[in-house]
Amino acid sequence: MKRKKPLLVVVIVVVLTISGLQFRAAVAEPQDAAFAPGTYVISCFIDRPQGPCLTDNKIPVGEELVLNAHVTDSSGNLAASGKEIFQDCLLNGVPAPSIHCDSGTGVWSNIETVHLKGPEDIRIGYGSPSTAQTIGFRFRYLGSHSSGIANGISNSMDVTWF
Repeated sequence: MKRKKPLLVVVIVVVLTISGLQFRAAVAEPQDAAFAPGTYVISCFIDRPQGPCLTDNKIPVGEELVLNAHVTDSSGNLAASGKEIFQDCLLNGVPAPSIHCDSGTGVWSNIETVHLKGPEDIRIGYGSPSTAQTIGFRFRYLGSHSSGIANGISNSMDVTWF
């Protein structure tokens, strides 16, 4: 039995190493050099009554947030294909302002992925926390071969419930 343990450890290390290489390869997304940079803008809306967030992206506690992703090519045409991945900022597993994720102390967590099915802005509901707080958001755009728009990330945006 004692001889099999070192062999088992070697096998586990090799499997984990290979798995890690496969994961990195799957995450790497080659970008076609022909894709032109686009514009990637995130904004916020209040669900009810429907309308834009208040000045400085403020929302009363209890009002639900709707996130809006707007992607255009260099001519101003809306993206018609690809996908948008909405993300919020987490610090130690708790929603936090974007400064934490932008600085590297927090992590961007995927909220929802939406596949574009035509030229349009994408909106998703986020809900509302039960207490006053500030949460950072952004989205990632992954273009398709037919979009002609390069992959990109919106600027981060903080929303404050008061």
